[in-house]
This record gives sequence, structure tokens and C-alpha cells, in this order.
Amino acid sequence: MPNKQNIASVEDLKEKLGRSQLTLIGEYRGLTVAEMAELRNAVRKTDAEILVTKNTLTKIAANEIGITGLDEFLGGPVALTLAYGDPVATAKALNDYLKGAKKSMTVRGGLIGTTRLGGEDLERVASTPSREQSIAKIMGGVNAPASRIVGALNGVMRNIASILAQVGEGKATTGGAAS
Repeated sequence: MPNKQNIASVEDLKEKLGRSQLTLIGEYRGLTVAEMAELRNAVRKTDAEILVTKNTLTKIAANEIGITGLDEFLGGPVALTLAYGDPVATAKALNDYLKGAKKSMTVRGGLIGTTRLGGEDLERVASTPSREQSIAKIMGGVNAPASRIVGALNGVMRNIASILAQVGEGKATTGGAAS
């Protein structure tokens, strides 16, 4: 019979796994408490958190909300990295920390949305443009044709103004010679 603490932990994990955009499972063996705190601070800035949970409770929570594919990564001392905001920003923060760390945390794998990731996919996700960069690129692409249309219309208006000025000068010159 499960105890109340485990039931509460499963409910908390279900909520967190359910709203996570990126879930990574990594082996944290060899990291000191200070290094783990530093890693947590690095990912916290990207609206993410790192949890050390019981593997059995994580499996139960994931299966109860229909998440499959995590069981194979769970076993031994593992930590969950859960990104609630931009998954790319979290992957970059985690990847940057792991590159600079003296002791390495091994990422076993996880999920981005519902797509399964292997441990080697962290670098690929981290090198993807962030949400903000993608939006800026799209908006630039949408804005470019509009800017060209405005430039073309301004050119037409300048040409019309130039022609009208020349016509006005021509009438003034011919009008003065006829008098």
C-alpha cells in the first residue's frame, strides 16, 4: 500500500511532467552538492528545474499521464531536467554547463514534447535556434516584402514629384518666353 508521501510525490511529478516541454534524464553520479546547486541555478534562469526523484515514482507518474519512453533511461542515481519554457534555452544552458564542468553529468535521454531523444541529441537540440530567434527570423521574412513595397511606392512618388516639378519649370520657362 503506497504511503501518503509517495502519493503526493507522484501527483507533483504528474503535474510537472505534464507541463514540461523538455524532459531530460541524466546520471548525476560524481557531482558534489555545490556543483548540483550551480547546475540547478543555470537551468532555473530558463524556466526549468532539476529534480532528483525515485525512479519508481517517476515511472508511475509518467505512465499515469501517458508519457512513454522514459522507463529505459531510469535506473540508478538520475536527475530529471524539466523545461517549462523554451526547451532550446534549457538545452543550451545544460549543454553549456556540461561543457564547462570539471565533472560530467551524463545525459541518458528524454523527450522534447512527445519526441524521444537519445543522450547524444542534447547538443543537436542546444544548437537549434531559440523560440525568440525563430520568431525574429519569421518576422524579418514577413517584414521584408512589405519594406520593399513601401520603398517602391516611395520611388514612384518621388518620380511623380520630379516629373511635376520639371513640368512646372517647363511651363514657367515657356510662359516667360511667350510674354
